[in-house]
Amino acid sequence: MRKRINLILIAALLFGLVAAWGTYQYLRQLENTYKASGQFLPVAVARVNIPARQVISEQMVEFTQMPSNYANPASLGKPEDVVGKITRSDIYAGEQVLKNNIANSNDPGEGLAMTVEPGRRGMTVAINDITGVAGLLRPGDQVDVLGTFLVENQTITSLVVQNIRVLAVNKSTSSVSDNKPAQTGTLTLSLSPVEAQQLTLAAEKGNIRVLLRTPADKDPVNVPSTYINHLVR
Repeated sequence: MRKRINLILIAALLFGLVAAWGTYQYLRQLENTYKASGQFLPVAVARVNIPARQVISEQMVEFTQMPSNYANPASLGKPEDVVGKITRSDIYAGEQVLKNNIANSNDPGEGLAMTVEPGRRGMTVAINDITGVAGLLRPGDQVDVLGTFLVENQTITSLVVQNIRVLAVNKSTSSVSDNKPAQTGTLTLSLSPVEAQQLTLAAEKGNIRVLLRTPADKDPVNVPSTYINHLVR
């Protein structure tokens, strides 16, 4: 009886091995058929859960060949389209990385943070019609900022920061003009940390005024400070 049971177990094991081998060969044949027909596509797949508004690193994704009928039409397969990009939405481990998962840094609709360049900071300053170019500034404009202070009983005006990009005017990040002056109140500027410190000090301890640049003029200028006694003859 025991011998018979052993024979049955051995036969079942052999049948299982044969079935597994047949399945493996079928899958290999199917893979070779897809490869021969050129129906495989490179696809980026998340190795781990990637939260929204996260920079994608090489360790977070893998690039694999996938049959075209299983690849999402919106999937991304080139490293340069995925690695270093910022996610718009959560991507879960095992999911394909899709175009709509990636934020467009040039689209203000993605949020103000997406328009801030690496190494820069967004900082808001208060303006009015006089100090803010009569409300004619638009996001994307380049500006300089002057500061006027009282130093050792002398009034002095200095160029505090220059060639600074405007990120937002009040709460608007749209650069599209309707030919109407914007209601002035605040400007959000793209600054380096050092420039942010300088402009904060200027705004807290003096008065600031914004100068509009032409887009064609990107060069820094070296302008000495002006003292009140320079103007009095």
